[in-house]
Amino acid sequence: MTRIDRPSPARTASFLLLALSLIGASALSAQDEAPPPPRWAFEGEIGASVFFGASDQTTVATRVAVDRRSPDFELENEVSYLYGEASDGSGNTFVNKRAWALESNLDYRRFSRVNPYVFAGALSSLEKAIQVRYKGGAGAKLTALDSETSRLDFALAILGEKTVEKNPGDSGSEILARWAGEGKLRRSFAADRTVVEAKGVYSPVFDEADNYVIAAEGSIAFKLSEIISLKLSVVDNYDSRAKDRGARDNNDGRVLFSVLSSF
Repeated sequence: MTRIDRPSPARTASFLLLALSLIGASALSAQDEAPPPPRWAFEGEIGASVFFGASDQTTVATRVAVDRRSPDFELENEVSYLYGEASDGSGNTFVNKRAWALESNLDYRRFSRVNPYVFAGALSSLEKAIQVRYKGGAGAKLTALDSETSRLDFALAILGEKTVEKNPGDSGSEILARWAGEGKLRRSFAADRTVVEAKGVYSPVFDEADNYVIAAEGSIAFKLSEIISLKLSVVDNYDSRAKDRGARDNNDGRVLFSVLSSF
């Protein structure tokens, strides 16, 4: 008669414990490897500035941004509009600011420090005598600092640009190739209740060092609730060829107080 050795209860319990441990480890590993779902972010802003004196000036600005972030990509889309009026000493009122802009950026984020990105945009500006300007390009972005409270990026790109001048009878349209260097900083304080941001762009034409644009922007926002913030921003734009197109000045700047909603 054949004898069958049955495993002891202790051995059976050991095998079961080992099997459960392996299954649990596999499940945890699969859970860790699963990427988080893409996250959408929406932001709306409306602001104004009023100046009194020898020349009264009023400016109103709006902006809407929609972002989509995932472990692999980050897509940023923005639409903005600016309108301003001024009056001289005689009481005559005229439009001194009218501009709109569309911008879209797509960043690839799988690499650790340096990642490629592509971008496209269009704008129109009364101050710069631009009927419409189109641009598109690609480059590389270096993330020098990325923490819960701070982020610092540097980017270098090449782009193509077409500008249609606003004043009739001028040369019409101009097609250029530029390179662009950009720096961007974001710093938050007190659990994101105060956010400071700064951005600067320098973009010259490849074969014309004296043909360039500079854009600089700085802001500070104070959160009032989960979705509402008060924001103070300073923007300065310089186009070395604006006066050649019929603009009154190459430089254009503004200070805006705005209400910001984000969710």
